[in-house]
Parts: sequence; structure tokens; C-alpha cells
Amino acid sequence: MKNLAISKNDICLIAGSGSFVNEVANYLNFKNLLGQIVIINNNKFLKKSFKNNYEQFNVKNLENIISFIKSKNFHNILIIGYVDLPPLEKINLSLKSKLLISKDIFLNNINDQSKILKKYLLNNKLTLLSQKKILKEMLVTINDEYVHKENKKITTQLRQKKNFIQKLYSMNIGQSFIFNGERLIAMEDIFGTNDMITRIGKINSKFNNLIFVKSKKYNQIDEIDFPVIGIETLKLLIKYKFRVICLFKNDILISEKEKFIKQIKTNKISLIVM
Repeated sequence: MKNLAISKNDICLIAGSGSFVNEVANYLNFKNLLGQIVIINNNKFLKKSFKNNYEQFNVKNLENIISFIKSKNFHNILIIGYVDLPPLEKINLSLKSKLLISKDIFLNNINDQSKILKKYLLNNKLTLLSQKKILKEMLVTINDEYVHKENKKITTQLRQKKNFIQKLYSMNIGQSFIFNGERLIAMEDIFGTNDMITRIGKINSKFNNLIFVKSKKYNQIDEIDFPVIGIETLKLLIKYKFRVICLFKNDILISEKEKFIKQIKTNKISLIVM
């Protein structure tokens, strides 16, 4: 971790909801990197596991969160988990902060909240850390690949579509897609990955070569909302008889990675790493 210039116990984890948050908190604690947890979405498991090392805030009180972190002399921020961000006008900000953020919104796409937040933290002399770099042991790698013998033909065809799939991600329209053989039949929308899988899965009698593809969007920054796949999603893919999971090397974090790979190998499903 020396190349990241992070001192012992110098990471403040800003925690949203989801089980992956607890996994990351335990990982940082094991690595002696966790200094403080700030909970901004209710997370009862995190509160139970780290009951002496967290503070809870309403995300609307952004400046109070920043002041608390700085008062504890933390400089590195890691944001993990789902956070339901309120509209900008409902966030309690000083005039100075409003002017700064308003300028960023004028110069950038108003939907690009990640970059705006990153710059806002930088202006407050805080560093927003890359999930990809901090959690690199959880990244999918080529060594995780597994091809079940019944899926060899479909995986060969899938590899031939690599350039087409990369073009899909360059359009920034979603993190996840479903193919039936060579045909694109679904893409992730505002309701999320598992909802998309369930919709297609419920009519899976119409399909026999279902492929799930997930990667990072082209302009997505590594610090916020980095793609994660976990056991819950895998169980749905197995339930609905998907043949292949396709992930892009170093562009996906795998929650409970050891358990995830084990379940891949004990079911008739293949993991392809592009």
C-alpha cells in the first residue's frame, strides 16, 4: 500500500447500504487501514460490527460530514455502498460551497455527480480514494476464469464479440447486459442488475444460451460506484439457468470472491474474463 501514500488507520470509510460495505470495512480493518466509519445510509450490520467506531450523519448535512472528518485528522476518503443522494437544493451548504458546486454543474454535465463530489472533497483538502486500487485483491482477474465443458461453444462465440461489447460500454448506457447467444436482449436500467436478470429469467423458456455481461462504463470514475458482483446476483444467474458470466479484467470487484468462484465451479455456469 506504500504507493498509495496511506498511513496506518488513515482511511475514513463513508458507508452507504448493502452487504458489500460490511465486507469492505472488515477488509480495511484487517489491513490496518480503517480509521473511522461515517454511516450515511442505515446499515445495521455495520453498526453491530463496528459499534465503537462509527458516526451517523444525514447525507443532506454534507458540510457537517466534512467538518467531522477533518476534525479527526483524516485525509483519505473511501465511499462504498448505495447512497440515495437528494437534489442539490436540499443539501445544506454554505454560500461558498454552493458557488463552488454551482460552477462545477455549469461546466459539467449536471448528472456527473461523482466528478463534482470528487472535486468538492479535493477543495476541502481530502482525497477520494480509488475503490479499484484499495480493493485490488477483490478484482476479477484472468486466473478466475472457468469454462464448463457444456459451454465451450458459446464462450468461443462470445470472445469473438469482444469488440462489439466494448463499443456498448463506450456508449455509457449501462454496466450490465444480457445476450442470448449473439443477440442482445436486455440492458440494465434504473431498477438495477438483479431486476434485469429476474425479468429475463422469468421468460427463460424462450432462451437457451443466456449470457450475463458486466463491466465499468467508459467514463465511470474508479472512486464512486465501481461495479461489484456478488453472491446474490450469482444465485439469480444460476436459478434462471444462465450459461455464461462475462466480466472484464480488473474492471469488476467480486464480493465474497472465494465463495463466488467456488459456486461458479460447482454449477453448470462459466466465467469468462475478457
